[in-house]
Amino acid sequence: MLTQTPKGLAEIKAVFGDANDPNFESKYLQTFDLPYPLLYDGKTVMHARCHRLIVDNFLQTFQQIKDRGLTGQVKNYGGIYRVRPKQGLSDPSTHSWGIAIDLEPARYPLGSKNRFSGDVVRIFEDAGFFYGGDFSGRLDPMHFQFCTGY
Repeated sequence: MLTQTPKGLAEIKAVFGDANDPNFESKYLQTFDLPYPLLYDGKTVMHARCHRLIVDNFLQTFQQIKDRGLTGQVKNYGGIYRVRPKQGLSDPSTHSWGIAIDLEPARYPLGSKNRFSGDVVRIFEDAGFFYGGDFSGRLDPMHFQFCTGY
């Protein structure tokens, strides 16, 4: 069952918990099998880890990418969970909750105007993700996050 997309920091915390909880990883993160292999720093990965409430959302996106023959556009994985602030800011990154993913970081670096194809963006949006290539400030076209307004 797909989780609904929260809006803003208060809803993110209400739905996904406190990212500063020392037991956050053991309480909330879950490993899942990818429907097709991705590359992380040139190494093949068949599993990923995210917040347990959006495993189905991630599975839907990757299965749709595979089913629509788009795996060539989405094969390099930059990660999901990592506790850190947003680039250049003090606010926590959505990666700190395991609700964001970076894909094709070399092709779509932070600040770039390059964009994933509309097909890939729609697949993620249909599963509740917001595309970083559509941020109103600094663009982050490698980034998809499971929230809006943050």
